[in-house]
Amino acid sequence: MSKARPRLHIISERDVGLFSLVQQVVSQIPWAVAENRIPVAYFGDGTCYWTPNGYCGADTVWEYYFEPLYPDYPVAKIPERVKALICANRPSPYQVGYLASEQTFVSSHFGDHSRLRGLALRIPYQWDDPDDVLRREAKEILDNFVRPRPYIGEKVERFFGAHLAGHDVIGVHARGTDATSMQEVRAFRQGSLVMSRYVAEIERLLHIRPGAKIFVATDEESSLSQLAEAFPERVVSYDSVRHQHGVPAGHGPTGWIMPAYIAANRDVAAKNGEEAVVDYLLLSRCQYLVHNGSSLARTVLLNAPELAHTNTHRRPGGVVERPGFVAHSAKNPVDGS
Repeated sequence: MSKARPRLHIISERDVGLFSLVQQVVSQIPWAVAENRIPVAYFGDGTCYWTPNGYCGADTVWEYYFEPLYPDYPVAKIPERVKALICANRPSPYQVGYLASEQTFVSSHFGDHSRLRGLALRIPYQWDDPDDVLRREAKEILDNFVRPRPYIGEKVERFFGAHLAGHDVIGVHARGTDATSMQEVRAFRQGSLVMSRYVAEIERLLHIRPGAKIFVATDEESSLSQLAEAFPERVVSYDSVRHQHGVPAGHGPTGWIMPAYIAANRDVAAKNGEEAVVDYLLLSRCQYLVHNGSSLARTVLLNAPELAHTNTHRRPGGVVERPGFVAHSAKNPVDGS
């Protein structure tokens, strides 16, 4: 790639959760590389996680939590006239993108457009979880491009060393809030959080590994409380902001449904984004993952391609297969796939 006149591929934000944004980046990177463009993640005020106050010394959401995709091309390298154009003409998430200048392409697409077949990674987001091939492909991208900032890595290491090191760990991700609210009308979200299914699956796993700890990541305090009550002395969680009371769903900057506790306060959302990245990294180091449908859980599966898992959210008529508690197995037990 020419350093004199770099061709940039700017990945712009959508009004979605943080790990949907991460998956958007993972999806677009092969496309950018194939087009001989330098990918730059430029996430601004069109997502809840952006705050005008900045966060941890950074001004844009990706760089709150992650290193620039290419170390030599942070957001600061984007020409100001291009930033102004993007602000005035935000790319549609339903269109492939557009040329913001002769040398700069911008897109907020997720990568599943028919024109991008064979270029971008198609990461499932409804009922299905990523298959083994996709998990291996995405892992290479995550290792090379999605690098958490050192301050986050240090927090992960401190927590893991204090609470999880030396133990079998069952990781649990329970996605609730807006995903289970009455405002959520999409079928693949409805009924997605059933705690009795989590409890039954964890009990099964504990018969196989009776000494295991349970690391719980969730956006709802009630889910954490139920699991702590069901499995006393086993449950460990990272100290995070979670929904505790009131309506679970709010709206993001462009009106998309989002968790209310994030949508109500941008500074809280920015801090919660950091906590979500910590949870993601800790879940990636567990020996098994129990989850429902969520971008964070599916990004864990991409980051840990040999992590065995159970998805508790069943497609209507689906049957969950159970492969057992295996430290290194990528078999997908959900819905018979």
